[in-house]
Amino acid sequence: MKRMSKTMALSALVPLCALILGILVTSIFIFLAGTSPLSAFEVLISGAFGTTGKVWPLLITLGQATPLILTGLAAMYSFRVGVFCIAQEGQYVFGAITAAWLGVALNLPPFLHVLVVLAASMVVGGIYGLIPAWLKVKLGVNEIISSIMLNSIAALVLEYMVAFPLRADQGQKAQSAVLDRAIWLPQFVQGSRWGISFVIAITLVVISYLYIWKTPKGYELRMVGQSARFARYGGVKADPTILQTLFLSGMIAGLAGSMEILGNYHRIMTGFSSGLGFDGLSVALLGQSHPLGVVIVAILLAGIRQGAQLGLQINLHVPRELGGVLIAMVILFIAAENVYRPYLEKLYDKIHAPKKELDHV
Repeated sequence: MKRMSKTMALSALVPLCALILGILVTSIFIFLAGTSPLSAFEVLISGAFGTTGKVWPLLITLGQATPLILTGLAAMYSFRVGVFCIAQEGQYVFGAITAAWLGVALNLPPFLHVLVVLAASMVVGGIYGLIPAWLKVKLGVNEIISSIMLNSIAALVLEYMVAFPLRADQGQKAQSAVLDRAIWLPQFVQGSRWGISFVIAITLVVISYLYIWKTPKGYELRMVGQSARFARYGGVKADPTILQTLFLSGMIAGLAGSMEILGNYHRIMTGFSSGLGFDGLSVALLGQSHPLGVVIVAILLAGIRQGAQLGLQINLHVPRELGGVLIAMVILFIAAENVYRPYLEKLYDKIHAPKKELDHV
């Protein structure tokens, strides 16, 4: 039990230390830009999590965090089963293409129409997630290489579909027809992008936690991720578990793309692929591949971007790219956790040493 509590503590301390170190390094760049770091971070926080104005910045941050939560969950499943699949971007794109196509092509009652579109997008994303999984377990193809290729294919398919079959007009920018307002996913506050999609994302977070830690299938998933060979000795078939998990991962990423179309953009256009799938990888890594960590990091990353745009650039005239620098620094320090993790372990043991001695007495 004590070992588990130490593991959980370190899982929280590592990203926290990475965030602190990232802030310290970014402060140097802000200072070199001629601005007080304290003032900059104060403005950044208020621009990200403030509760003033017609549309609260906090609500905008929650809206922008929604697709990050979903793509982060998708990446989390992949990491948990021991497969470093980075095809979430392609799955997200195909989910969006499916939603834009069926949103116009079908003529169903609104509620049923939405359910069919979301379900179809999830299936398409899941199938696209199966491809790198099948290539890995059947042919031994490296999932990173196959994922990169699949993401490139998805981007090209997107440009083709928007420019030709789905194109609504001959305007300068290729884009599909606007979906009927009846099938738009509602927003709680107009202009915030915070709506029913966020509720669905949080619901999936709870379900993911229960699935991974409270069900036999989740136990098998974690066992395969920790040691596929040990799992085989325990009677768990690794290959089917990997295929099922990557299909589930693709479904969640496809759902993210679908809800962005139904909830925010209401059409698909050239350049729709904005890297949210790749951002999900960062969210899963920083969140320690835990559903709760995914939510916290997704909101934090969305807040940094929101605050960098509304706070740093508009109010202080500091380039918003410094928000990206902060995110990059945090990811860098997460990757370098082996440098400072031993010190955190020693600190944890030192803090709990008196308690252990008392327990021994």
